[in-house]
Amino acid sequence: MIVTVLSSPKKEGVSLRKSYLMTRFSLLALLFFANCTENVATAPDLDLIDTKPHTLEVLVPSEQFVQDVTTWGGYGSASDYGSGIVAKDFNGFSAKTIVRFGSYPESFQLEGTETSLKYLGGRVVLSFDSVQGPYDESIGIEILATQNNWDAKTANWNFAVDTAGNKAAWNQPGAGSSVLVASGDLDSHLAGDSVVTFASISLDVDSASVANWGKVGDQSQGIVVASSDSGTRLNLWNASLVLTAVPLINPDTIVEIPIPVSDLSFIVDPMPMDPTGWLRVGGLPSWRSVMAIKLPEQIQGSVEVCGSTDCSFDLSKSQLNLAELILTTRETEVGFKPTEPLGVEVRSVLDPQSLPKSPLGEFIGGQQGVTIKPELFSGSGQGEVKFELTELLKKGFDEKSSLFPSQTIALLSSDEGSTLSFTSFEGSGNSGPVLRLLLTVPQIGTSP
Repeated sequence: MIVTVLSSPKKEGVSLRKSYLMTRFSLLALLFFANCTENVATAPDLDLIDTKPHTLEVLVPSEQFVQDVTTWGGYGSASDYGSGIVAKDFNGFSAKTIVRFGSYPESFQLEGTETSLKYLGGRVVLSFDSVQGPYDESIGIEILATQNNWDAKTANWNFAVDTAGNKAAWNQPGAGSSVLVASGDLDSHLAGDSVVTFASISLDVDSASVANWGKVGDQSQGIVVASSDSGTRLNLWNASLVLTAVPLINPDTIVEIPIPVSDLSFIVDPMPMDPTGWLRVGGLPSWRSVMAIKLPEQIQGSVEVCGSTDCSFDLSKSQLNLAELILTTRETEVGFKPTEPLGVEVRSVLDPQSLPKSPLGEFIGGQQGVTIKPELFSGSGQGEVKFELTELLKKGFDEKSSLFPSQTIALLSSDEGSTLSFTSFEGSGNSGPVLRLLLTVPQIGTSP
């Protein structure tokens, strides 16, 4: 039996006797309802209802909020890195750097007089800012002349040119069949286990090589920098060509003319496989993982929320205090494992229909993103990384609608294009993405 008792305001001029009779009537009514044994299933016992607001944590599994996940690659190019990588079978990873030098000057100022030049030869100077290899052993360095037309923006281990309208393979994978021009040994005391230092090597080249590299507009010209020793990896910080020339007005004088690099990129083997069922962020070219997410309308509530039994809880009638996307790290592939902390940030995708070229919105959850320790991708153990989405998801709560909007977000490197290394996260299953919500529930024990 459902009873609604409405209280009325007092009226002026009501007699004491009438007030007395009304009081007796009220007492009798209360006694009558107290003896009523009929219960209604939809009415909770009043003494079980706590009307004070209550904050609770809800963990939403990926299958309840992730609508779609796609990992896009090809943002930028290895040529954007600004330096090269040289490796040979370093834990199964190999890399070579390809370099093209700028044009040569046709004349030279000698003692205030401009004169033409005759080039005799030169030397290639290679500078490394980190060296990894066998301890106390020299590292063999080779430079070879390229034999294919190559494109610094798109070249990879298999293709010298890899554009949408033109694919041209190397004569052999890895810029193979290139002609050896010079070789030498990097000093043994500079090699060690992850030594960070500056080391340079100067390799003499003949006049024929110098003449070939100076052909303007010849896209086949350039050099390949490689290691001849297995188990080595080096970061090529800088490369330059120093020409030796004779001024025609004074053939007894020899001058050196530095020629800067015009194109520099690197090619790696194996190339990272496309991620399937997991997320990748960073690298060169860079990867971005894009997620379409939508808050569920109903969440399964606990006894704490619903009263004496479980129930479906209407999420829109709560107050959102915090929303975090929790990702679990996974081991990154050999050759691409981070060795330094990497930053990952979350941005809104402004036009999902135009992916992968959609413009992105501002940072979500902090301007610097989240900095992640490299050991979480080494295979020694998984870890959780949290990205705050409160600002993004609060919009749906503010609209006071039970239908939350679908949101598309992109995870990308905070310093995109700055490192070959990338981060990896589980994309599904028990270790897949989780949405952590801290909610204030307006009334416990009722079904909103």
